[in-house]
Amino acid sequence: MKKTLAALAVLGAFAGTAAAADVTLYGLVDYGFNYQHVDGDAKDVDANDTFKMMSGQNSGSRFGLKGTEDLGNGLKLGFVLENGFNADDGSLGNGGRLFGRESQVNLQGAFGTVSFGRVGELVSANGSYALMGKASPFSGGWQDSVGQKFVYANGFDRYDNMITYVTPSFNGFKLHAQYSFKNDGKDGHGVEGKASADRYYAIGATFETQNLYLVGVVDSKNWGSYDTNTVGVGHEIDDQLAVTLGGAYDFGFMKLYASGQYFDNAKSVGTKAAGADGSIVSGYSFFKAYKPAADEDEKATGASGEGAEGYGINIGVGVPAFGGTAKAQIAYMDAEDVANSKRTVERWSIAVGYDYNLTKRTSVYTAAAYTRDELSKEYRQDTKYGENPSTVEVMAGLIHKF
Repeated sequence: MKKTLAALAVLGAFAGTAAAADVTLYGLVDYGFNYQHVDGDAKDVDANDTFKMMSGQNSGSRFGLKGTEDLGNGLKLGFVLENGFNADDGSLGNGGRLFGRESQVNLQGAFGTVSFGRVGELVSANGSYALMGKASPFSGGWQDSVGQKFVYANGFDRYDNMITYVTPSFNGFKLHAQYSFKNDGKDGHGVEGKASADRYYAIGATFETQNLYLVGVVDSKNWGSYDTNTVGVGHEIDDQLAVTLGGAYDFGFMKLYASGQYFDNAKSVGTKAAGADGSIVSGYSFFKAYKPAADEDEKATGASGEGAEGYGINIGVGVPAFGGTAKAQIAYMDAEDVANSKRTVERWSIAVGYDYNLTKRTSVYTAAAYTRDELSKEYRQDTKYGENPSTVEVMAGLIHKF
């Protein structure tokens, strides 16, 4: 009741009144400490050790407004406006967007739910329509190395201009579909709804009972035909395709999780990696720019990458222990360049963690992970990486929900 009244007061400051809708103000703050040992395995470069306070290691710090209004005849109109911020310094997250975690309006009825706006993709654990969070003991992933997304192709993201549809439940079975007219409205590239813009589509299915959860998604990144930030440089790459499967089963004494993904024409893999300078950088790129020919007599220069093909798998468990939940997960990834099978990246990762609820609203967590990669000589020829980059990460923190 207090949260509803507070939310109405906030909305009133912006819009004058919101009394006709059932509105809730909610959020959480995640503070913690993080240690990383990052070894890029580059020649004559030492490993780098850091220890710092961090926000959102387990769950992104956020606040939001959500509500529904009964339209009658079995119809309801709902909305979610969710902000992401960095609790350690107060700055906005999600590229500076005010409601970067989610910004959508939805219509619910006997036909299911249809939503319009910025939301997380199906293959993620982000927000109202994401499907993969229940397929891992670490949900969408903790900080820079813990979780399933670190052995998948680039993804686990949020997209603008998205239409999402979810069917009603048929004895635990649901169908899900998404389409984005332009994935990132702030990138300055391409025209929304046209081939010049990066777009996204997905279709998925879930089945859920009291103890069992199963999910399958086929999705694609339709890369736009725009020039990159370098003037006169473009790109050629087929659209990324991925097939992702996952699930979990609760035995009572233990919950077993598993997920896997096959990907093709992926621009990058692994989400994050150990950089040559000892910092954490974006995942391994399989995308090369090229300079198009100025006229018919001139040849294009550079190599136009065709992306990576490969797979990633995760197996994890969650075990009730001492009033909380102990977690463990092992993961593996194998990726190779579509145009050159000798350009390869392999990854092994193992993680353990524990979380404990102090109250209904406050919990503590800790985790540790080790990741080691193997890069082929052919992949390292045009990069600064060493042969076996690796990371060690240890974290601990506290979450308070409101």
